[in-house]
Amino acid sequence: MAESLQYSVLQYGSHELQRVGVWGLDVDEIKAKYWIVYIHGGAWRDPRVTHETFAPIITRVIESDDDSRSTIAGFASIDYRLSPHPDFPQDPATTSPEKLRIAKHPDHLDDVRAALAFLQQRYGFGDRYVLVGHSAGGTLAYQLLATAPLLDSKAREKEGGKAELPHAVFGFEGIYDLAGLNARVGGSYAGFLTDAFGTPENWDAASPMKYTGRYADRFTGLAVLGQSPDDELVDEPEADGMAERLRGDLDAEKLLLVKDLEGTHDETWQNGTGVARTVLRILTILQDKEKGA
Repeated sequence: MAESLQYSVLQYGSHELQRVGVWGLDVDEIKAKYWIVYIHGGAWRDPRVTHETFAPIITRVIESDDDSRSTIAGFASIDYRLSPHPDFPQDPATTSPEKLRIAKHPDHLDDVRAALAFLQQRYGFGDRYVLVGHSAGGTLAYQLLATAPLLDSKAREKEGGKAELPHAVFGFEGIYDLAGLNARVGGSYAGFLTDAFGTPENWDAASPMKYTGRYADRFTGLAVLGQSPDDELVDEPEADGMAERLRGDLDAEKLLLVKDLEGTHDETWQNGTGVARTVLRILTILQDKEKGA
């Protein structure tokens, strides 16, 4: 179980939420193994949803008898600055800047990028990791791809200093078309989307499904999307639409759509079985690719 692993919390910035949780397995085996890095959800604003929500998934992974479990060096989970939440108000006059939750896009994404660079520098795993994101975390994972340096060497040099991208990205129950999802729920998500991204005219530019470039120009790894049919907050058209968007850019063998996750929106991570199963499947695919290289 996750609590049986060596666990630490590290700061990558001055804000109290600029921190990462790390669960170690075999962190010295950098070259042969992979890290699993998680980005939590919570609509970019819920202070109750933290890096610790990765623990149930970790438990399911390490309890598995799947052979690919042995290819994991460690687990990390990223916290990032949050946007305001009406149920958890703060007074800027009496709250220190290091505790204020006033983030606005791209603050959340900047923090994810900084956290990855911090982890890569500290543990030296480079691109040997799988990036997993739930809900808003799935959005952030695919935003990371859309804003990464171009694969062209000159462009990479010009846009250098950013975190290395992973071998695989796995977004589950993710939000990829902000305006589209909000329209399908009758506008009821406008509040948290506006708090995180500003007014609706800004939403398409931040939506991974509406990215106007080519993902293949920035990312060469495996793109994975996961969805539970029982999710009551984010519907299947989000995963289906993002998969269709990626099909236009990526080779078929670089895209995996998984629609057999179990439970409601939060039960997918609270139980963690389907997510862990998919993570292990991803590791198997990566192993097979390396053997065939």
